[in-house]
Amino acid sequence: MFKRKRIYILLGFLIVVAILSGGYFIYANSFCTRIKCLQIKDKNNYFVKDIYEDSKYAFRGLYRNGDVLLKVESIPDYSVSDAKQAVRVELDTIQGAFADAAAPYPGEFSDVITCDPKYKPVYASKKQNGIELSYFTGYVNNRLVFGSCVQDQAVYHDTLAMFYCPKQKTFYQLEIITPNKNNTLGLNENLSIVNSLGCNP
Repeated sequence: MFKRKRIYILLGFLIVVAILSGGYFIYANSFCTRIKCLQIKDKNNYFVKDIYEDSKYAFRGLYRNGDVLLKVESIPDYSVSDAKQAVRVELDTIQGAFADAAAPYPGEFSDVITCDPKYKPVYASKKQNGIELSYFTGYVNNRLVFGSCVQDQAVYHDTLAMFYCPKQKTFYQLEIITPNKNNTLGLNENLSIVNSLGCNP
């Protein structure tokens, strides 16, 4: 009788442990937060520099890993169509900002304001790691804003990446920012990080 009681206690204990372990696993995978929800190169080396918003509607923050800055924006409860629309809007906004425009005061040199093509963001898209990735590669100024059309304002390389994680139902917009000290090294680092992006899970 006593032996049977011990067996029941042991079985009960094992069932409780199994339930708690399963619950933790489900919780951890359903409620990942910030960049923990992403696959990204050297993820564990990033630390939070600033948080601009952290609510049920969105997360916006700035991370640092050595010379690399990572701006993160995630918006939950998005559908596939919402994500595609967000990409289209960003595409139109950035390309529109760098389109040739009529000069407000036409002069003898030019009636049009233009940006040197080498400073215009270049758009690309591809499928990788189970996501559809859209991204721009260009330059930002010391305020981390696109719009630099001359060398002394092109302080950082910036790669703006956008993608949707279906299981999380979350839309992500990341900006990978590296100093423009060496054109090749900065750009290669950005693209290396872009190539590592994916959803987790």
